[in-house]
Amino acid sequence: MALDNADIAAVLSRIAVFSELAGENPFKARAFSSVARAIEKHPERVEDLAAQGRLREIHGVGKSIEEVVADLLVTGRSGLLEDLMGRFPAGIQDLLSVSGMGPKRVKAVHENLGVSTIGELEYACRENRLVALDGFGEKTQANILKAIEFRKRSQDSRLFSDALSIGEDLVALAVKSGHFRHVQIAGSLRRGKSSFKDIDILAILAPGTGTDGARDFLASLSDPDGIIGAGDTKVSIHRMGLQVDFRMVSAGSHASALQHFTGSREHNTLLRSRAKARGLKMNEYGIFRDDGTDIACPDEEAVYRAVGLGWIPPELREADGEMEAAEAGTLPVLVEAGDLRGMVHVHTDWSDGTRSVEEMARECRKRGFSWMCLSDHSRTASYAGGLDAERLVEQAEEVKALNRKLSPFRIFHGVESDILADGSLDYPDGVLDGLDFVIGSIHSKLTMGKEEATKRLLSAIANPRLTVLGHASGRLLLAREGYPFDEAAVLDALEAHGTVLEHNCNPHRLDPDWSLLRRAARRGIPISIDPDAHDPEGLDDMRFGLTMARKAWCTPERIFNCMEVEEADAYFRKRREAFGTS
Repeated sequence: MALDNADIAAVLSRIAVFSELAGENPFKARAFSSVARAIEKHPERVEDLAAQGRLREIHGVGKSIEEVVADLLVTGRSGLLEDLMGRFPAGIQDLLSVSGMGPKRVKAVHENLGVSTIGELEYACRENRLVALDGFGEKTQANILKAIEFRKRSQDSRLFSDALSIGEDLVALAVKSGHFRHVQIAGSLRRGKSSFKDIDILAILAPGTGTDGARDFLASLSDPDGIIGAGDTKVSIHRMGLQVDFRMVSAGSHASALQHFTGSREHNTLLRSRAKARGLKMNEYGIFRDDGTDIACPDEEAVYRAVGLGWIPPELREADGEMEAAEAGTLPVLVEAGDLRGMVHVHTDWSDGTRSVEEMARECRKRGFSWMCLSDHSRTASYAGGLDAERLVEQAEEVKALNRKLSPFRIFHGVESDILADGSLDYPDGVLDGLDFVIGSIHSKLTMGKEEATKRLLSAIANPRLTVLGHASGRLLLAREGYPFDEAAVLDALEAHGTVLEHNCNPHRLDPDWSLLRRAARRGIPISIDPDAHDPEGLDDMRFGLTMARKAWCTPERIFNCMEVEEADAYFRKRREAFGTS
């Protein structure tokens, strides 16, 4: 296919950008950029000029650029561009598409923070890491976040936090409209998946409300040109780039519809099989006997009762043993928000957080917590303002003073230590011995193979000074796959050493996945729900971790955060006594 001037200019512009990223001679990058602009504006077709041997008539075109253009016209490709792009991860091109992220800034975040995808860039912004880089600042960081949010609206999948925010906003708007007497989120969002392509919302019309008015209102909530379909019982729209299906149901079928549109396909298949075995027909409209009469189900409890089961919490409806447990009466009493006592994994302005230790402690206390585990970054994390040994001692003195001031609230003093490439922790033993606890996390060399990652994790867990294994897989949802590791071997080690497994509930991580949490809980491995908070708003991410812990069948006894302050203190002391300190 013939290339026009705009196509050729675009390729030359990309060469200029990737030349700058690669650290090539800046004059070379500027030359390609200048020629690209000249070609785009040139009144004659570059293809014609090349055929006539007149390319150098364009200002700035010398031998090297002439060869690049000739190659492009003959092959439709640029070997130079392919070579330059091959030096970087594929996601770099996406970073360049974010408003405010030119080559210099992309180069800075890539080289200093290891950022190579938009998801990693957003995470770095929310952890306040860009402000310390040359050429950035708080305002720039905030603007980049806004640009990322804008770009995310066109993506197919969204994080749990994003989908929940969109769903809750829509529920509030629908309730406020007066068209409905009850509106509720259903689907996989109610079950607590980690990422989403769509949202299901059920609505019961208010008495005296017409279907037409309700339908028109729901359609009005769409993005511009975002209406997918609008019928009498279902309205589908795009909202902030995410598909939302509103289903208008009658009051009599609401409980059956809520169950039907919440359970996974596999869960619902098993449930219908149970109904059929009892001579019943079950669907989203209700439960019916052979003679066509329906069984009144005022709530979901009645739906499950009709097929001989106790009520199954939404998070468990995955066809993963919940039917058998419900039939046997052995479903666990799942952890709830009111069971949580401690906030683990909190950063402050000593490293890359935005608030002081006292401010974060008071924010925890305001949310009803009685203790907090302070864990700023260790010295190797220089990109995050990691503390050297001297600053760690200074911070310990501040913690002692604050514990006297804020009593009975308790701050436990620890660190988020980098797990180094060889599996060791980031300070000499003598430094770690002076802390209440240590969270160990991998932040570097994230492209490890399974064997290397497993060895690194096992080495860290074997260190008796490690109290909590942080974000075990290193994944960033919708941005970066975690490194593979032998999950069974790691669980064996955690169990053998009595080490806590963190569920990092920052919505960009939700790491590890709920399925691994469930296997850990079955073994009796303590699980810590940790927001990895860098500001007060980050503390509220506990809600996502709570959902995942419930999805993992966790009871309060399995969750480390449910310990009273005295129990947590005793646990830490016992761990320290194991290696000769107290």
